[in-house]
Amino acid sequence: MGKKQKSKFTIWAEYIPFLIFYKFMRLIPLKAAYALSSFFIGCGYYLDARHRNRTINHMLHAGIVKDRKEAVKLAKKCWHEFSMLLAEIFKMDQCYDKAKITISGPPESVREFNKETAKFKTHILGVAHYGNWEAAGHAYCELSGRTMASMMRPFDNPKIGELILSHRASPLHQLIPKNLGIRQGLKALNEGRVFTVLVDQHAAHNEGVETIFFGHPCMTHKTPALMHLKTGHPLIPEVTRRLPGKDFRFEIVLGNMIKYEPTDDKERDVQVITQMCTTELERLIREQPEQWMWAARRWLDADGRHR
Repeated sequence: MGKKQKSKFTIWAEYIPFLIFYKFMRLIPLKAAYALSSFFIGCGYYLDARHRNRTINHMLHAGIVKDRKEAVKLAKKCWHEFSMLLAEIFKMDQCYDKAKITISGPPESVREFNKETAKFKTHILGVAHYGNWEAAGHAYCELSGRTMASMMRPFDNPKIGELILSHRASPLHQLIPKNLGIRQGLKALNEGRVFTVLVDQHAAHNEGVETIFFGHPCMTHKTPALMHLKTGHPLIPEVTRRLPGKDFRFEIVLGNMIKYEPTDDKERDVQVITQMCTTELERLIREQPEQWMWAARRWLDADGRHR
């Protein structure tokens, strides 16, 4: 069953204070915005026991920490990184500078990133909620010389969604509602756009396949694999890593390019490709795990149920 839609009263009750906070954040310098966001999200860390404990338990579940004390320390860093993301979303059009964005990854993936050196007309990106994925779309387009189409899930609060998406969409970056994903994605690829899907959160059984992530089973979105098999365009895992300092600098980090030769078993092909993408994203996340969104639902066996 889908989520119950919010009432108009709830939508506006959430939106008005968010809008006030948004307007104020845009009036102050970036470093002050980072500090203010860090304060509020820091308070949230202690007040929101559900997501705080989920963050800690997921880190322990994934085995990236040796004990709970270490998990708590890393969880606080994770929430701080999220506070920086929040400030950056509010200040996006004020602080974004493509000169501060760098690109790294295996030579083959970097070659495909750049439109001038690419072997293929375009490619598919399997992306994670990591660092600043909101800045990634525009930066990717500007640096690569390409246009992009991203599949997106509607926001729980449509008014807040409109505000955030006003910074994401542009002539370079087309947004595709999730329910139109495959059809519009194929059209975008045919037009030479890069097609992007966030693939690091729990997928419903009709939308995903089972993969292993940090040693445990999870359901992962199969759209990138289906698109890869349908079009032959390569699939590249990607994260957008925040660099040290508080000056809106990021690194687009590409994983190993996936170019899979299909067999007669489509179901198995989809699972293998999805696992390859999942494994690459895990490798990239492990390098600086505090920048990944650990509070989101992911594993099938976390505490024996989805939380």
